[in-house]
Amino acid sequence: MAERDDVSVLTEGRHEGLGELRALRRALILQGCAQGARRILALDPNFADWPWSDLDVLEALAHWGRGGGRLEMLAPDYTTAARHQSRFVQWRLKWDHLLRIGSFEEGEAGAGWPTSTLVVVGGEGAGVLRVLDFEAWRATFSRHATDRQAALEQFDAIAQRSSPSWPLSTVGL
Repeated sequence: MAERDDVSVLTEGRHEGLGELRALRRALILQGCAQGARRILALDPNFADWPWSDLDVLEALAHWGRGGGRLEMLAPDYTTAARHQSRFVQWRLKWDHLLRIGSFEEGEAGAGWPTSTLVVVGGEGAGVLRVLDFEAWRATFSRHATDRQAALEQFDAIAQRSSPSWPLSTVGL
């Protein structure tokens, strides 16, 4: 897998640019899967710029999920994700049992919304990546336990107010 090449981008501190942010997200997900994370938590307004349809990421998530890992996603709406993440949509047909996908009202997200956060919980690859500025794509990456705990608490608070979302299919009458 490509995670060995990606690890070099996982330097703590500030990062800038959409390309770098995409590389960081991909690397953190791959590393979390490879190093036995218990949970991978993703919070975003729409997930358009995430690596969910990257073949290496999908393969890693499937392998990781067999060991009991769980991917949890939160967004107000998944319309954009459904359009931009076609491979992920297909992958879900087999692996949806590994996912918890929830939606929430933006007003319930609290101060600092909109935000984008990726948290890897457990394992040696644990870390948190937060987008600070969507216009300049400024982000910060940390492996500090206090930063992870704060991000985990924010995610869990929103998750408690969320409802299941983005079904595999819509059933019509």
